[in-house]
Amino acid sequence: MKITKVILFILLILSTKLFAHKVAGIKLEAKKVEGDKIQIIAYFQKSKRALIGNKIKLISMIDNRILYEDKLSSKGLITIIPNESYWIYLILKNNDVVIDGIAPLNGFEIEVIKEPKAFLYSLIISMIFLLLSLLFIYKRTKS
Repeated sequence: MKITKVILFILLILSTKLFAHKVAGIKLEAKKVEGDKIQIIAYFQKSKRALIGNKIKLISMIDNRILYEDKLSSKGLITIIPNESYWIYLILKNNDVVIDGIAPLNGFEIEVIKEPKAFLYSLIISMIFLLLSLLFIYKRTKS
């Protein structure tokens, strides 16, 4: 009985945290450089050693087109900021790290408005599932 309580407690903690498109120990940053250009840098968090040769993609939030694609050098990657909302993808073997792109000086011509409803819905559904599981276990132990 104690083991099931421990397992349920662990599931409760894990279900409240949603980490998508993150790789432990890897940091992806984008910062503005002169005018409408950005510098994209990826590195290991502990050693601060740069990732070199990994593919970077700028992908449109509107229609998932690839706006730009290149590989990282030792000094990062410098490119022009797209005129529409975009994500910056860093490809690492079977994983990817994703951050939102920086807006140009005059703002995006086409901008996507993101609403945090997906996280809320998934949190509510996972909590309902956990409560039903606890209720089911409680009823089984009573009988």
